Amino acid sequence: MKPHDITALVEENQRLLRTLAEIEQQNASLANLYVASYQLNGTLDRRRVLEAIKEIVINLIGSEEMVMWEIHGHSLVLVDSVGIDERQFRCLPLDEQGGAIGLTAATARRFVAGESDLTAGAAHEHLTACIPLTLDDAVIGMIGLFRLLPQKSGFAPGDLELFDLLTSHAATALYCTRATAVIP
Repeated sequence: MKPHDITALVEENQRLLRTLAEIEQQNASLANLYVASYQLNGTLDRRRVLEAIKEIVINLIGSEEMVMWEIHGHSLVLVDSVGIDERQFRCLPLDEQGGAIGLTAATARRFVAGESDLTAGAAHEHLTACIPLTLDDAVIGMIGLFRLLPQKSGFAPGDLELFDLLTSHAATALYCTRATAVIP
């Protein structure tokens, strides 16, 4: 075998390994989307839906600091949280006074720090993403993510797919459990 043939075989092998790694990543992403969808749509119990959302954010997206709100009137009202001081997030207006969180809810446009034309502002300096929860093009709630886990430097394409899943599936799940819920 000629050296040029060996070089071509090595290059082809490396290309195939990269393709295999991409396919494995896509399979993992699809599996994560399936598990997340199943968790959100598998119950009408409000506590279980909230726990499913938190599990998706913590285990699949990689943030242990988050807040969930529902819209009541012209405000975002805190429903649940993990790892943050709830006092500053109990109730936020749906406008610029609510910072990036309020504006995201008002416009239904996702906020990702460093990728959005909005800024988090001093009041929400560790905000990394806001995910509007929409049902029939109306925002019914929000998820705010603060600080990613130390081993995570940013959001991957699979995370953005999970954001899209949360936008619709978490909204539907929360809406369906609203009738039995008591808002704090």
